[in-house]
Amino acid sequence: MIVGAMKRKIGFLVGLLAVVGLVIGGFRVFGGGSKEGVLKVQSTPTASVFLDNKHMGRTPVETNVAAGDYTIRLVPETTTQTLASWQGNVKITPEILTYVNASLAESEFATAVETMWLEKITSKLAEVSVTTNPDGATASLDGETKGITPVSIPNVAAGDHSLAIASPGFVSRNMKIKTTAGYKLNAIVKLALSGESVQEASASPTPTPTKAASSTDPAKPFVTIKDTPTGFLRVRMEPTTAATEAAQVKPGEKYSIVDSKQDAKGTTWYEIQYDGKNTGWISGQYTEKTE
Repeated sequence: MIVGAMKRKIGFLVGLLAVVGLVIGGFRVFGGGSKEGVLKVQSTPTASVFLDNKHMGRTPVETNVAAGDYTIRLVPETTTQTLASWQGNVKITPEILTYVNASLAESEFATAVETMWLEKITSKLAEVSVTTNPDGATASLDGETKGITPVSIPNVAAGDHSLAIASPGFVSRNMKIKTTAGYKLNAIVKLALSGESVQEASASPTPTPTKAASSTDPAKPFVTIKDTPTGFLRVRMEPTTAATEAAQVKPGEKYSIVDSKQDAKGTTWYEIQYDGKNTGWISGQYTEKTE
């Protein structure tokens, strides 16, 4: 089932190149001073859409929504196979289109989702902000590498562009986007593990708890590592996704916090002692902090 799902996913992603270009090209600023935005949701296969647990219909869905932050959940509607639901967050901006596109699969590891919306900025040019799950992917705009996610690409000319995202072990994403002068295009992309990686992740046994993950909690404040798409969380030499990987920690493990910092994107990083003597930094995105 997994291999078949990945074949369908690859075919879906090829078609996505044109679909995203069409939808993102439709991003616009609506006049009239409305306090509502537009939410457009597409998925393969068809899914029920819930916004803060309110049923919004079956994909494709396009509806006006009051501006604000919401939890969105997609529940696949299929009787031929068992597919995993997906849940994430969306930001609805007044008079702006927010677009969600999902390729749902048998497991969360194989599911791919992108969420995009515009945000007003002071620059007369456009900007593109790319965040991926997991982070550390290479983002390229019009064939030129722009950095490691999360990354902001400033001073982008308004118009049509090609956005590519690649990460070892994951299915690459290639999207046509259209930027608007004076606005930042935010793109949050959940990457899908490649076929072999999905099989490895699904077949992997539950990690053996380490001393840090025992019933005795470490000194407070500490962090508990949450589930990640890869089954581990990278420990880096510095509090940035561009820094060298020093080690890996696993879900369920707990580590005392040595220090914490916020990067330019507002992401919190925690410095931990991961092997009893060496310290490194982990993204707070996949942790739960205990004071």
